[in-house]
Amino acid sequence: MGDKTLKKFLFYILYTALAVLFIFPLVYMVVSSFKNDDQIVRDMSSIAAFIPYGELSIQNYRDVFQKLNFLKYFTNSMTISLCSVAIGTLVNAMMGYVLGMLQFKGKNLLFAVILAFMIVPNESIIINRFLVVNNLKMVNTLPGLMVPWLAMPMYIYLFYNHFRRMPYELVDAAVVDGESYVGIFWKIMLPLSKPICATVAIMIYIHAWGDLLWPTMVTRDDSLRTLPQALRSLFQSDQTLWGQVFAFGTLATIPVFLLFLTFQKQFVESLASTGIKG
Repeated sequence: MGDKTLKKFLFYILYTALAVLFIFPLVYMVVSSFKNDDQIVRDMSSIAAFIPYGELSIQNYRDVFQKLNFLKYFTNSMTISLCSVAIGTLVNAMMGYVLGMLQFKGKNLLFAVILAFMIVPNESIIINRFLVVNNLKMVNTLPGLMVPWLAMPMYIYLFYNHFRRMPYELVDAAVVDGESYVGIFWKIMLPLSKPICATVAIMIYIHAWGDLLWPTMVTRDDSLRTLPQALRSLFQSDQTLWGQVFAFGTLATIPVFLLFLTFQKQFVESLASTGIKG
């Protein structure tokens, strides 16, 4: 076995170990969702936790739908996430296009400020964000729940990095043909940016779908409560209903899993082209 073959073999072993490390918690969650609480606690500290055996049933799923208004919370989360994806992807793409392809005074300063905000923790500005939303009378509204995902420095940078690599001759040729910069974005640049759009869309969706802190701050009743908020009700003061928790988690994971399967090709292409690692 040559050095290159051995190196490739060791890398495959490493990649397989990492894949198993990430997959096992999901397997544990799905398998446990079909067990009762006693069996879950009994198997928790052994390999049996990953094995579907014993008295398996879908009772935990029935309890989730009977105890909680799951479909309502699911609809709220799906609506908020999809709207955040649609508006957030477009807004961040526009900003990345302006910074990456157009020339104007103060561009470097603006870009430096956006980069600086990338290192600011979200928790440090969430109170200020809430005060703004409150003053705009957007508390307990759909637009108020979407505010955090409309413009994010990380997503702007991803689009900026994408657009700055695009051949500027496309812009010059379109301007000569009488096209406006807005028209260039919609007709040329955006159709050529499907991989990065898919990447940012997946990232926005995952964050919006699983966010707990912001919906807790801006919702006042059940009308717009989300799945992460509903999950808290299963953690009671005297006991934790583990079977229902795992069933709830499995149901909440399915949309994200399906989204990634649908756009995984574009996601991988974007990672390869932008050089994102980790």
